[in-house]
Amino acid sequence: MDAGALLLLARVGCLREQALNSWISRTDFDVAVAESATAAYLRLADQQIPLSPHRPVDEMYEACRAALAAAPGRKGVIGFLDSTLPLVAKLAEEFGLPGCSPATLRALTNKSWARGRLAECDVPGPRFRHLDSAVRSPAERRAAVEGLGYPLILKPDDSSAGRGVIRAGSPRELDCAWEHAERFTKTGHLLAEEEMIGDEISVETVTVGGRTVVLACTEKLTTRGTSFVELGQAVPARLEDDLQAQVRDIAAAALKAVGYDQGIAHTEMILTANGPQIVEVNPRPAGDCIMDLIRLTRGIDVYDLAADLALGLDVDLDALEVPPFTGGAAIRFLTGAPGVVRRIDGVAEASRLLAPARERLVLLTRPGDVVEPVTTNLHRLGYVVTVGKDTEEAVERADRIAAMVGVVTSPPTPGEEPAPRLPSAECWT
Repeated sequence: MDAGALLLLARVGCLREQALNSWISRTDFDVAVAESATAAYLRLADQQIPLSPHRPVDEMYEACRAALAAAPGRKGVIGFLDSTLPLVAKLAEEFGLPGCSPATLRALTNKSWARGRLAECDVPGPRFRHLDSAVRSPAERRAAVEGLGYPLILKPDDSSAGRGVIRAGSPRELDCAWEHAERFTKTGHLLAEEEMIGDEISVETVTVGGRTVVLACTEKLTTRGTSFVELGQAVPARLEDDLQAQVRDIAAAALKAVGYDQGIAHTEMILTANGPQIVEVNPRPAGDCIMDLIRLTRGIDVYDLAADLALGLDVDLDALEVPPFTGGAAIRFLTGAPGVVRRIDGVAEASRLLAPARERLVLLTRPGDVVEPVTTNLHRLGYVVTVGKDTEEAVERADRIAAMVGVVTSPPTPGEEPAPRLPSAECWT
C-alpha cells in the first residue's frame, strides 16, 4: 500500500471501540479519529483530531478535511453513526474517496425517503405516512394518518439510537406521541408506520460492486412498550432454514432498492405473521457490539472489511461465504431504576464467571450518575458479552451473568447535585 495511507474515522460512537483495536494492529495504514477531546479511546489513534464537547458539524468537517488534505498517500473516510454519514458523504465526494455513492449515503439518513424507495420496489414493509411535525391541530394530525391502522409507530426522519421513536396505541395517544417524536427532529419531518408485530432481527452484510454477502443474522431482545430499546443481541439468530433464506433475500433486495452498492450494512426486520418486513436499512456497521459477536462466532473481523472498503482495497466475497459458525455469542445490557447511582453490586462475582480472552463485562455508569428512564439505547448502563457452544448457551450465560450485576439507585437527597452520566466514550477504558 502507498506510504502514508490514512483511514479517518469521524467519531467512534457507542459500543464500537473494537474497531480501533482491530485497526491499530494493522501496519498498512494509520488511523485518525475525530472525537471529543475527553474521549478515553482517542488516545489509541495514530492521529488524534480532538473536538469540543458538542462536536459542531462545521468544526468536525473542517478538522477532518484538514487531516485528509494533509495525507499524502491513499486515504479513506468512514463513519459509524447516522449523524456523521452526511459528513462522510461530503468528504468522500470532495476527495473522490472509495465507497457507496455520497448521494445514497445522504439519502439514507432520511427514513421517509428510504421507506418510500422500499415501497416502490415492493420490498416488504408496513404501511406508512410522511408527516410535517409542525402540524398543531389534533384534528389535522388525525387526518394526516387517516387510513393507517393503530397502533402506530412515530419516529423522526433524521434520528438514531431509538431517540424519538414512540408508539401511539390509539387516536387519543397520537398528540402525545407526535410531540415526543417532534422533539428529536431537526428537519421537521416525521414518519408514521403501522406497528409490525413479531420478533426483531437484523441482517449484517457486506456489499461490493452491487453483490451482497450476508455475514450473520442477529436476533434481538427489545422493549415493546411506548418506546423501543434494544436490551440484547445474539449471533447467529435461531431461524429455520427456509426463514433464514427468505430474510437474506429480503435484505439483499432492500439494499438494491435504496442503491447501496458498496459497504457494510445493518438491515433491521420484524418477523411478522405475514413474513419478514423491513424496519430500516442502515448504511454502516451495526452497533451494540454485533461486529464483535460475528468475530467471536465466525472469525470474521467486519471492522477490517470496513477499513478495506473505505481505502479501496480488494475484498474477497467468495471467501466470506465459507467460514461456518463455530458457536454462539450474545450481549445483554444493564439497566437500573431512575435515580442517582449509589453503588453497583455483583461486579466481582459476575466477572469471575467470564472467560477474559473472549468475554467481558463493561460498566457505562458510576456512583453519583443520574439514571433516566430507559427510553433510548443511550440510557443503558453497561453490558455483558458471552459465548457458548451455540446461541442458546450464549444467551443463557449472558442473561444469568447480567442478572448478577445490580445498579442500585435512589432519589436525590435534598440539596444533592448529582453528576450527569458521562458519555460511553469517556467511561470506556
